[in-house]
Amino acid sequence: MPVYALLLAHDEFPSSTTHWPAKPGGVCDGWAEWFDTTPLLFSVLMGDAQQLPQQVACSAYENKDALSALVAPMKQVKARWQWLKACMEPLPSHWSASMRAQWQAIDTTITTSQRQWLLLDSAMLCPHDFEEPEFTHFLHAQRDVCRQWDGHTPVLPEALQILQQTPQAQLGWWSDSVIARTAAIEQDDEQDWPAWLAEHYTLRHFGAWDEETETYSVVPKCHPSTGLPPQNEDERMSLPVGMVTPYGRWLQHPDEGAHLVFPSHGYISVWQPESVPGAGAVSGLKDFNGLWVLPPTAGYLNATALTPHVLQCQSPQTPDACDLYSLPGMDLLYSAITEPRYDPDTDAFVRICRTGADGSNTMQVLTPQGHPLFDSTYAHMGDFNLKTGLAIAYRRVAYTDSKGQPGTRFCEGVVHRSGKEIVACTYDAIERGFSDSPPKVLPGSKLLTFTHQGQPHVYSTKGKLLASPNIWCSHLHRKLQKNELMVFRGEKPTAELGMFSIKDFSFTPTGQTWQDYDDALQGVIQRLKQAPVATATEIITRAALIKAEDTDWMQRIAAIVCLGQTAATTQLLHDWRSCVAHPEAEALGWESEDEDGATQDQQHIELPEGDNFYTLYWLHLQAIATQFAHIDWKDTDALRSSTWLPGAHDWHWDQDLQGDAISDGFASLARHLAPQGLALLHLPTNDDAWRYAVVRSQDAPQLVAMLGQAARHAWVETTSEPLTEG
Repeated sequence: MPVYALLLAHDEFPSSTTHWPAKPGGVCDGWAEWFDTTPLLFSVLMGDAQQLPQQVACSAYENKDALSALVAPMKQVKARWQWLKACMEPLPSHWSASMRAQWQAIDTTITTSQRQWLLLDSAMLCPHDFEEPEFTHFLHAQRDVCRQWDGHTPVLPEALQILQQTPQAQLGWWSDSVIARTAAIEQDDEQDWPAWLAEHYTLRHFGAWDEETETYSVVPKCHPSTGLPPQNEDERMSLPVGMVTPYGRWLQHPDEGAHLVFPSHGYISVWQPESVPGAGAVSGLKDFNGLWVLPPTAGYLNATALTPHVLQCQSPQTPDACDLYSLPGMDLLYSAITEPRYDPDTDAFVRICRTGADGSNTMQVLTPQGHPLFDSTYAHMGDFNLKTGLAIAYRRVAYTDSKGQPGTRFCEGVVHRSGKEIVACTYDAIERGFSDSPPKVLPGSKLLTFTHQGQPHVYSTKGKLLASPNIWCSHLHRKLQKNELMVFRGEKPTAELGMFSIKDFSFTPTGQTWQDYDDALQGVIQRLKQAPVATATEIITRAALIKAEDTDWMQRIAAIVCLGQTAATTQLLHDWRSCVAHPEAEALGWESEDEDGATQDQQHIELPEGDNFYTLYWLHLQAIATQFAHIDWKDTDALRSSTWLPGAHDWHWDQDLQGDAISDGFASLARHLAPQGLALLHLPTNDDAWRYAVVRSQDAPQLVAMLGQAARHAWVETTSEPLTEG
């Protein structure tokens, strides 16, 4: 939800028992609101150096007794307004007609009010709880702003000159409808919309509600050019988009003609229709109050806020790459970079890829302000541990295979966020949780690594080699159990099976050999193949399926499939919901012998035992998502042509050196993607085929888990098996 400052006029002096109605006509009036900051006019109305506002409790919050707001007598409020008017009028000539009209509306609201007290609620602007000293300091600071003027000078004080110069961000948004803020702002079904919204607008797509701004994404019911409802989906998708709160505040109005509007890290990205398909959209950024921070007239294409401090846009010199600029200063930080990503929920660093003169790719790690942590020469770096500062890094390293042939392969190491290399990038794998997770720090501040021959090496977190025993570990058992590792000593098939202790580096034989282990594993596989499969089904209606939508589940899956790209995610969600509501029988494989039969099949859906609504939603997505590759189970040529996938444009599968089986091709592609922070995900199919997609490495485990909710098994192509050739 947005954070805001809110002005409310009340008959009663605010206390822990004051009633704050959420609709007009009671003992309280809504005056104005503003997102992200307290506008200067609000502070002027609340007090001056001679008459500071009083700190009071606000019963609208759960902690009803804590001091959380400011209040001033209405008599003083009106006197300060008259003083401000005398200093400001006549209004400056550069003020627009709309600003002058707003000033007059504010005057009417204040001078005609019959309420006794004015309350400023800005508690949401502070991230701390009321009991914390930081909130007390915040509330004092809000009050102390008023000390900058005394309310009696004949000319406008220096601190208030900005009101005359740039009033757009200092007056607030005035409407009695802001009284709705005294209750939670929630979305309503379209049939419950107020008339001003329902008569002219509709949701851009099902569930088009944004929690960050608490707005609907809407389009006109009739096309602005023809005055007629859209005749097909293409016409509907060409309608201009708006963002509006349930109480009528437009952050972006459809009349402005934007094709795509979405929030991005504290800003609103506004994209105009492309003049040439695929050439990029002229775009800009607004703040959450709907004011331009970067207008479209600046000419940037596909602009979005990568972080609150960095703008990402399409590079004019290299359309497939991006440029990064500082916000709000718009200083160029990087040009022609690829794969930019930022996740504030991990280590909160930005990652970008740069291509050198020799064609090699390196990953740079930046602060949210766009400053590099260090000059990286690594092909890829995972997430940094917030406590230890360690991350897993990759390099492409030259080596010679057993036949004496030269090649290259990716090797892992450990790097500190200062740039110091803790463990050299010579290893096949470093022990961690997920693909991009930081290295796991074991008891005694130890790190576990594996050579390309499967030998475990143990380091301290300072980079000292502590142990390198002459043992090896299978790829299936590289996870520690109670600080022990299942390993083998010697050569197959008579190699001793034992447990290697990370604590004291000892080897304890179990009395079994590698052959015993392999025989037991094959027995498990055979039993799984012989397990019975249930076949019972039930029939559900399409109306029930639509009603069962899990919006959060869909949005997260769409974001993962689209690699976190907001515009693509929005489009995929729209197409997905359209497919669920109005499926194409051919796309879903539900063709019937006659037209009536096909309609019946679409409205009544078989749900086999063990499947659920998530299963059906997933089946609709895989029918329309262009991000998924689908090839015959033995079509190696089709796999070799998968260079259209993200991160695979320069992938080459050398079948002579890397193996010619389709499994070798998948392994080759996965190893190519890993240093870019990408993973190859195998998706479920119901035929003799492969379905797969590329996702960000940190997202892959979550998507696998979410498909588990859909009773579907997916898995990540392993990158731990070393390539025999590069």
